[in-house]
Amino acid sequence: MDEVQQSPTSRLTRVKINLRYAMQLAWAASPKLLIRYTVLGMFNAIMPPISVYLGAVLVNQIAGAKINPITFNDVLPVVVGLWVTFVVQRAVGAYTGVGRNLYVRRVELEAERRLLEKAAKVDLGHFDQSNWHDRLARARRDVSWRPGDLTWSILGLSGNIVTIVLMSGLLASLHWVLVVLAIGAAVLSLVLESRVTSKLYKYFYQETPDERERQYVGDLLVQPKNTKEVRAYVLADYLLGRHRNLSETLFKKREQMLKMGSRISVVTGIITGTILALAYVFVAVRGIKGTIDPGAVVLVIGAFTSVSGTLSNISSTFVAVDQHTTFLDDYFSFLHVETLLPIPETPKTIPHTSIEDIVFENVSFHYPGGQGDALRHLDLHIRKGELIALVGENGAGKSTLIKLLLRFYDVNDGSIKINGVDIRDIHPNVLRDHIGVLFQDYATYELSVRENVAMGRQNGTADDTKIVRALQDSRSEWLLQKMPNGLDSKVGRLFEGGHDLSGGEWQRLALARIMYRNADIWILDEPTASLDPEAEAAIFAELKENLKGRIGIVISHRFSTVRIADRIAVIGDGRITEVGSHEELIAAGNTYARLFELQASGYR
Repeated sequence: MDEVQQSPTSRLTRVKINLRYAMQLAWAASPKLLIRYTVLGMFNAIMPPISVYLGAVLVNQIAGAKINPITFNDVLPVVVGLWVTFVVQRAVGAYTGVGRNLYVRRVELEAERRLLEKAAKVDLGHFDQSNWHDRLARARRDVSWRPGDLTWSILGLSGNIVTIVLMSGLLASLHWVLVVLAIGAAVLSLVLESRVTSKLYKYFYQETPDERERQYVGDLLVQPKNTKEVRAYVLADYLLGRHRNLSETLFKKREQMLKMGSRISVVTGIITGTILALAYVFVAVRGIKGTIDPGAVVLVIGAFTSVSGTLSNISSTFVAVDQHTTFLDDYFSFLHVETLLPIPETPKTIPHTSIEDIVFENVSFHYPGGQGDALRHLDLHIRKGELIALVGENGAGKSTLIKLLLRFYDVNDGSIKINGVDIRDIHPNVLRDHIGVLFQDYATYELSVRENVAMGRQNGTADDTKIVRALQDSRSEWLLQKMPNGLDSKVGRLFEGGHDLSGGEWQRLALARIMYRNADIWILDEPTASLDPEAEAAIFAELKENLKGRIGIVISHRFSTVRIADRIAVIGDGRITEVGSHEELIAAGNTYARLFELQASGYR
């Protein structure tokens, strides 16, 4: 990654940019809370300098009492002032601490929401690249806590600056050398810690692929969908060994990196302590000579300790900001990734229930980074009210055709038109609103039956009447009798009270989703792969009736069922090689007839 090798100037620019993004994020989470806790922090930061000053006044009063006797009433205002500053500092600090914690959590939730929103809506083409998965892994790793910690650091910075300005003023009133010593210690600490940050980021960047593989192997051991095969093939020891080797390798690298960081921290501590000691020597010498009074000594010790500590806090804050903004670079760049599919400036619309046809015209396409074309000069015309089946061997291009129609990708050559309108001139969300699709690797939502079906069209309150009808159309209404709580019953075993379903039952539930969606175009990719032959035949028979004038596209390897389609398109090597009804294609005696006869012979 170029960022790892960037020059100090470009790195500083990146930190500034990411810091601006972080402040925008904090502002979006809650402008009111950001202002409130910044102001309260600055107000509370005034208390330590006041306490040091009042402490010096009190010491001078007590020291001068031997020469000029005083009463308790003379020191009472100072004592009351010390009490007030202490109480105010504690009270405001306690209130601010709790409030900041809640506000920081709000920032973390906002950061997570933005990540999930981007990941859920980003173009599918990004996921074809392995470095994209590395970037997403780093963004997810840091988003859970770094935005919150960064916000906390920034909130504390304003208060620290107020304290340092006031304390430095007290020190400068006595001698400028004390200010120079305190600032010098902090700057040196900042420079050393900044080197650690750069090395840590480089390490964590380089470990991402191995860490992602380690997590993947760990998931293989615990995910329910893998448990049967892991046990049947006795893979546990192999996977555990691989996971252990990856873990040990990563641990040793991290150990070396952290040891290096700890050595630099020790050196920083020694230097800072030495400078603090020099300041005390300076004060002691001047005190012995009698050039400063006792109160001034107390003021110097208190102020220098506060300045040194506060500068250390500021230095740590800058280090934290440097670390967080550096590590959050992947997160912010992820949020600002450009779309792969251009959105038309003035998108065209398609009226519902009036889609007349879909035309694939001379379509060619290859996947980013893929070898060769997935589709080559493909032509296909699908008409309103028609059920068309796509058949062909694995890898022929059937699913690719569907991805292009959904505009997950744009064609490299040719065009896809709906009602004569190029789909690139339609907003992708508007286009997809007209399409209902059941993928071969359909999603399983371990929620209620109602939610599983209503996911088909989330546009308000779920309509139970339509949900039941969708379950009936998908021949899965019997789930309501099987489940104790009807539509409110949870499916799956992930949450308490859930009921596990077989593959066929999950697929019927997914089929009900497309029925509920009531789209203009239905796409079913192996819609009955998990169903028994009787249920499959019944669903296909009803599918054509349920289309009711819509366009239906079915992908299937089962020739016994696709024969019900109005037309069958055979895809081979990225092209349409045959189109016609079952009878026409059988009579032609080409690829379809050969494949049909091959499959039918297995049942004789």
